[in-house]
Amino acid sequence: MGLVKSTTVAQVIEAVRQSDPLARPVVTLGVGSGRHPLLYTVLSGGIADNDSFFITLTDRSVLFHEVTSAGYRPGKLRYSVEHEQVRTRISDVRRRPLWSTFRFRFPGEAKPVWLNVRRGWRPEMDRFLDALHGDRLRAQAVEERS
Repeated sequence: MGLVKSTTVAQVIEAVRQSDPLARPVVTLGVGSGRHPLLYTVLSGGIADNDSFFITLTDRSVLFHEVTSAGYRPGKLRYSVEHEQVRTRISDVRRRPLWSTFRFRFPGEAKPVWLNVRRGWRPEMDRFLDALHGDRLRAQAVEERS
């Protein structure tokens, strides 16, 4: 079970290699969807479901692996999105002390969903957004207190 972040990242990198053997991972972060992450965590007992993802930016695309409910491990590949498409699908980036959020419109969906990033994954979120957009998106991020 990948409860230690470094173990989790190693497991996600292995899942990326199985999904796309030619891809080289750049940064990985864990996210959950929904508008109220703390309330969801309390009500679900901290158990991940198919609304939680590991997002991996590779040199070729951005991969979204589901988080399995049997341990905090990467599951099946749900989405593979090209860099240019990801750039246009991200909006409303908000950096907060406990939970940072951004909106993302998944392929085939009409409306974007909130993706929540725990504080432990925020450095990876910053690297992910910087790699995709450079300083432009980070400058748009709203620094808030929650």
